[in-house]
Amino acid sequence: MEDDSKDLEQQLLLKEEEPAGPPPPPLPPLTRRDAAGEARRRQPPSPSGSTSPTAPAIPRGSPPAGCSTWGGVSNLVVSAVGAGMLALPRALAETGVLAGCLLFIFVCVLTFFSASIIVRHATALGTQSYGELVRANFGGASALLLQLSIVTHVFGVMVVYLIIIQDMLVGSVPHYRGVLPELLHRHDAPWWLTRPAVAGALLAAVVCPLLVPRSLTAVARCSRLSVLTIGLLAATICGLAAAAVAQGKAAAVHFLPPGLGAAAAGGGVLALIRSSVTVLAVACLAMTVHFVLCPVQASLGEQDCRSMLRVLRLANSLCTAIYAVVAISGYLLFGDATEGDVLKNLTVRFASGLVPHRVAVVVINGVVLAYTFNLLCNFVWAVRENVCEAALGKTDRLLGPATFYGITAGLVLLAYALSVWIPSIYSLIAIVGATACVTFSYLFPGLLVFKERGAGLGRRVTAGGMLALGVCMAAVETLNHVAGGGGGG
Repeated sequence: MEDDSKDLEQQLLLKEEEPAGPPPPPLPPLTRRDAAGEARRRQPPSPSGSTSPTAPAIPRGSPPAGCSTWGGVSNLVVSAVGAGMLALPRALAETGVLAGCLLFIFVCVLTFFSASIIVRHATALGTQSYGELVRANFGGASALLLQLSIVTHVFGVMVVYLIIIQDMLVGSVPHYRGVLPELLHRHDAPWWLTRPAVAGALLAAVVCPLLVPRSLTAVARCSRLSVLTIGLLAATICGLAAAAVAQGKAAAVHFLPPGLGAAAAGGGVLALIRSSVTVLAVACLAMTVHFVLCPVQASLGEQDCRSMLRVLRLANSLCTAIYAVVAISGYLLFGDATEGDVLKNLTVRFASGLVPHRVAVVVINGVVLAYTFNLLCNFVWAVRENVCEAALGKTDRLLGPATFYGITAGLVLLAYALSVWIPSIYSLIAIVGATACVTFSYLFPGLLVFKERGAGLGRRVTAGGMLALGVCMAAVETLNHVAGGGGGG
């Protein structure tokens, strides 16, 4: 018996000393969609309430992968800042400094309100795209209308950007007075310095590498550099304005709308209202980020509603500050002679009257090249997602490599072809793009508020005003372009 008990003790000891098996694999973290679904099962969402629905926090010890806050801010700023920025000095010439600044502040608040509606509702429903959000609330036909409006606007902007870049870098027949012919002293249009060749080289060298990554986390690195170039551009225009003020060469400016006196006498009320709405439309188009909110939120390391609203608030404030600097500085430089595209005023000849000629050459060419880089960073990825969702019923993140890069190449080639061979399409794109932009920036967010259960009277009144303003802006922009009065961009 003693031997048996010793054998049993030895077996127990050996069993305790056996190495433990491999630990069970950790559970995968909740995705944003799963987390939102779990939150909905526990508590019904309320986008209009004071406490916004949020996804559960990521556990300690596992740092979130994805963009940082400033990476998301950079992606939003680059998406917003485009050709519209150069129209803002002319907007101040139409309204005066005081009224123009008040309009900018109003647009800043309006943009944040309408964009925050999309963020709150998308987070509450766990949707990965704007199209999914509209489909869940209004059905497939409305989602298709939304996607077509985004594709029309964003693809149109891509084509217009390529036309602007060719104008700035090469120029037009027969003189070709762009930056590159001036720098190289070649105005005979050799094949490698023609508009198609320069545009093709830029697409191959700059745009295509930016379109290889399938995540906005990688795009954010380039977006940060683009934001830096935008800041340098704004600082350059501000520096020239400071030099003009110091030398007593600043243009005469108005603090109130120039036509206010005639309107008060009853001679131009309608013209003043139309001018103000036009300026409002220019500013709203320049602040548009609504079509990239869901992709940017999905790229963040922290994808809850509060984090995304912080990103939106910072991006909105940064855009407003940049626009205010460019608008006021451009207006101080050129006054009532300010063009709808302030770069047409900002020539080497003009800058040479404020700074030495060689400095003027470097500054003006640097501004053009920096602006070109910013426009190129604003390419394809936003329109690609909506094309995939409208045509294939899924976001681009779910596509295989062949389909993903095939659609990307097709969009780039189509934009290149339209910009090179049909540059007169600019006017049509401007009209349709202005209407489409209002659709996804103000109409659908306003309608989402009316779908909320328990939305307060103030919130509904604000949404109704936003809907009416959106329709009014689209109508005025269309009339302006038809009448040849230009408009926003």
